[in-house]
Amino acid sequence: MSEITGPNEALPPAIQLNEPPRIPPPAWEPPPAPAFTPALQPVPFEDLEAFPGFWSRVGGMFRMVFSNPMELFERVPVTEGFGAPWRFLLLLSVPAFLIFYLVFSLLGLGVALAALEQAGKGEGRAVAAAMPLIFGALLLFLPLFTFLGMVIGGAFNHFFLWMWGGLKPGVGISQSIRAYGYAHAFLQLGGFIPILGPLIQLAGLIGIGMGLARMHKTQTWRGICAVLTPFFLLCCCLLPLLAMAIPALTALSRH
Repeated sequence: MSEITGPNEALPPAIQLNEPPRIPPPAWEPPPAPAFTPALQPVPFEDLEAFPGFWSRVGGMFRMVFSNPMELFERVPVTEGFGAPWRFLLLLSVPAFLIFYLVFSLLGLGVALAALEQAGKGEGRAVAAAMPLIFGALLLFLPLFTFLGMVIGGAFNHFFLWMWGGLKPGVGISQSIRAYGYAHAFLQLGGFIPILGPLIQLAGLIGIGMGLARMHKTQTWRGICAVLTPFFLLCCCLLPLLAMAIPALTALSRH
């Protein structure tokens, strides 16, 4: 028979299992590594590696704007300086200036000369001879005008975006000026499309506001309000002037 332990007898020792040693948790754990995001490239007009040729860079700008216009404002802060956006604005300002000169010569100048001839004045030929000289002088000053327009327009957009509380740290006034230079270059070309020109100008202003909002990481409505504020202020200033000028012109026409 098997031996049965009594109540006063000690139990056999328990078998000790070989348990792995417990490792205490580290006092500090490193944060998880951020997800890899590819770095943005400069705008095609400034990306000499991807677009070695000059006209290839110009074509890259058109492809980017027509495929994803907001990408322009995302890429602008990658680089610095006013030289590249000013050259691009000047490049597209020359055909816009020539189109304006052609339209004015065919319509405005013809009407003015016809009015002078009907009035019996002989200044029509002198005016016609002077117009090429005047437009030539304006063409010489076009680089200065485009640079001042880019700086003033971009600074106004930055200022009014600050008024609407849309500025964020990290993007300064220089980047707003650069973005305005590139965007305005396309906008002025679209303004010469017949019938659709004014609508393109208005839609372009709203697009610039949306792009500035994305570039400054703020709400879209703040950017749109920033670019439309100068337009509304200009209208508010012109309306009183027109209200005073119309009675004065009417009184002069009666005499």
